[in-house]
Amino acid sequence: MNDDINNIMLTLDVDSYAIKYAVNTNADLIITHHPFLFSGIKSINFNTYEGNIIKELIANGISLYSMHTSFDMADYGVSHKLAEKLNIVDYHVLHEVNSDLSGYGGIGTIESVNIVEYAKRVKEQLNAEHIKLYCNDEKKLIKRVAFCGGSGSDFIDDAIQKKADVYITGDIKYHQAQTALRNYLFIIDAGHYYTEYHAMELIKEVLEKFEELNVAILENNTVKEIII
Repeated sequence: MNDDINNIMLTLDVDSYAIKYAVNTNADLIITHHPFLFSGIKSINFNTYEGNIIKELIANGISLYSMHTSFDMADYGVSHKLAEKLNIVDYHVLHEVNSDLSGYGGIGTIESVNIVEYAKRVKEQLNAEHIKLYCNDEKKLIKRVAFCGGSGSDFIDDAIQKKADVYITGDIKYHQAQTALRNYLFIIDAGHYYTEYHAMELIKEVLEKFEELNVAILENNTVKEIII
């Protein structure tokens, strides 16, 4: 068996489509942001969806590595790429977790702009199919922006306390948006996928420094939303 890694596929999530793509492109390693399994298992049942994917990985000699929260909190991780895509400058961590002040999300500034125009810009820069803007004053100018890739509703209070004008994240619920608006915070829900997917470009940039590696990103939104 050849243990060398030559072909690497990057994607946000692994599913049956990603496995087929990896097999067809002779990938030796799949790197994802989200874990394939979110909790421990004591046995593998090949008749289940998860078990079949594990079977396919083993049968084709493909390794799987998932980064998740370590990449969420990394200096050169999800938040860094989101700030870069949205032209947010002078940002620092939104929700501090560790003694070195690392943590989730960020808060920084942009040039003053109308909230509706900025929401349109976010949609375009993240290449999102659609976004949600929670706003009770469409004429408001905003400058201070909080952000967190993925599901960042837990940090709405941080955005409020740190006087953000708008908070960009995904997976916002109705009453969470209501709380934000009552505290003069607008919210742009740009979706879990679109606020994290672009960070895979950072991993590609690092890995491509090794000339022997072939690195490809698979754009594969496993939770496709159809707006009717």
